[in-house]
Amino acid sequence: MKKWIAILLSASMLAAMLAGCGGDTQRENGGGRELAAEQIYRTLYSSESSTLNYLYSTTEVDMSTGVNGTMTLYASDHYGILQPNGATSYEVSDDGLTWTFHIREDQRWYDYQGNDMGPVTANDWVAPVYWCVEAANDSGNSDSCFPIKNAEAYYNQTSAVLSGETPATSLTLADVGVHAQDDYTLVFELEHPTPYFLSILEFGCYFATSQACLDEFGERFATDNEYMWYCGPYIMDQFEPQEIHHYVKNENWWNADHVYITEIESKYNAEASTLQPTMFLQGEVSETGVSADLLSEWQNDPEKAKMITTTRVQTNYSYFWGFNFEPRVTDTDHNDEINVKWSIAVNNENFRKSIFHGMDRKRALSVSYPTNADELMINSLVPPAFVANNGRDYTEYGDLAALMKEDFFDEAKAKEYRDKAMEEMRPLLQARGYDFPIEIVTQYNGSSDWGQECMVIKQQLEALLGTDYITVTILNFGSSGFLAGTRRCGNYCMQKLNGGADYMDPETWTFITEPGNNYCFAYDTTEKYEVNTKTAETLAIANEFFAMQDAAKAERLDIDRRYELFADAEAFYINHAMMIPYRCTGGGYTATTLDPFESPASSCGWTYLSYVNQHIYTTAMSQEMFDARLVEWEAERAAASK
Repeated sequence: MKKWIAILLSASMLAAMLAGCGGDTQRENGGGRELAAEQIYRTLYSSESSTLNYLYSTTEVDMSTGVNGTMTLYASDHYGILQPNGATSYEVSDDGLTWTFHIREDQRWYDYQGNDMGPVTANDWVAPVYWCVEAANDSGNSDSCFPIKNAEAYYNQTSAVLSGETPATSLTLADVGVHAQDDYTLVFELEHPTPYFLSILEFGCYFATSQACLDEFGERFATDNEYMWYCGPYIMDQFEPQEIHHYVKNENWWNADHVYITEIESKYNAEASTLQPTMFLQGEVSETGVSADLLSEWQNDPEKAKMITTTRVQTNYSYFWGFNFEPRVTDTDHNDEINVKWSIAVNNENFRKSIFHGMDRKRALSVSYPTNADELMINSLVPPAFVANNGRDYTEYGDLAALMKEDFFDEAKAKEYRDKAMEEMRPLLQARGYDFPIEIVTQYNGSSDWGQECMVIKQQLEALLGTDYITVTILNFGSSGFLAGTRRCGNYCMQKLNGGADYMDPETWTFITEPGNNYCFAYDTTEKYEVNTKTAETLAIANEFFAMQDAAKAERLDIDRRYELFADAEAFYINHAMMIPYRCTGGGYTATTLDPFESPASSCGWTYLSYVNQHIYTTAMSQEMFDARLVEWEAERAAASK
């Protein structure tokens, strides 16, 4: 195996452990609690799956069946380390282009009634890739296949045919770089060295899928639990939309000894989030979220206080406040004035820096996270602890290292930048017939916590910078069609945005900043509105940043150098206040009879939805138990990663 790949995967806690390595580190006390006699996980849900087709969907509500009903080649364990799953081991060629996986033998496919449908073979990882690169299937997972040789070219070819265009290539599926060398040897040929390829395998297009099953059910595939086969830890034996989803343990799965929860019962209720806390107290569900509205009540009740804990901080999503450089505000009675004035303001670096240094992020975060805002707040787009090399976290590289130590909130700096911005911007505003203040429109999706968070930011920024400089207008857009009606059409000035990781590498976050997307700077309305409001100064910053990113992407062999280049580019973007980093995920409040440190700790893909390795305990986990388990888990993870 090529040395650079081995170093990267082991040091970033993504090491593919050889079969038999790692052992059984499963705890049996869940923080000092007793195991429940009945290992049945019960919960409520309020959003129904649109499909069970894990090859098609990219939404969490749809993916649980695929995660629990089938297998990936490798899967993250409870330390976030990728372990053998459908494969037992793999090798990578010296040039990094050929990945060979050895498929676990004696695994079988079953239908929803548990009938044996035949062996699982290497071809069951060829079929899903073939399905996803056919443009006619409209898979949301297609781009996760694109590291594979000719996968993107084939997808583009079939897309062109659908559009009635003449394709640029004449490829067949056989030209796509995945094939079964024999029944238990799977080979991927890649377009270029991709050191993070193993982490991509936790996405839907790499979930085992039988071609015979696809052929049998055709367009009905995975539209119901009866129209799919299972080879994973669970079989979905009951699927009644808006009634119940029910899973039973697959006793014949290779790792069934580590499937402790024997049944999963999820019942529909439109008021699930409201009813679940009470049902948890009555022992009717296994866990519940505790919203900020309920938090004080629970904390002030001696019995309930023993049941509530924070959740584990995660790195699979990054939240930031985005400045919209192409404002298209439509929800006020003076949209033109807002858009013109904001276009002038957002292109002024001193204005952006006045907001950047003027926002008290901790105060805003404390609305939803009153006890742990510090743990969640981040100074980067790529969250700390997301990926590392040789034990060195990505955020410790390059210019980003210094940025991580800063406190962005600085009242004196904010006012200094405000004064400079006012001097520079006033002539431009007056030339258009306007003047200060700049109105900042921000939208939220109806969440009470989000609305309160926006109110805190409004009051704090206006008090610090003055309402003669800015006013913040908060609009409740509602939850229906929120993304389409706000971010994706530019209907905001500044807004809390987020993005998720697709693989374990800093490059996975670049989509947020790149043209062709619809996040803040990347959003471009030139074609739609025949105008682009970005100035030459702004474009110069962006172009330098994109050049820095391109240099980082081009470095595929020296991982230290790759991280340093990405870190320098990210720090450059942030130092020019092109965005305001905010928080990572997790950290909310819950009451649970599970042990969160037994669940998969994946930072990308869907493995975190798995119930493997988890137990139901007789009582809820307390914050004291959680804190003690966190210390133990961090030590265990450090040892397991060596």
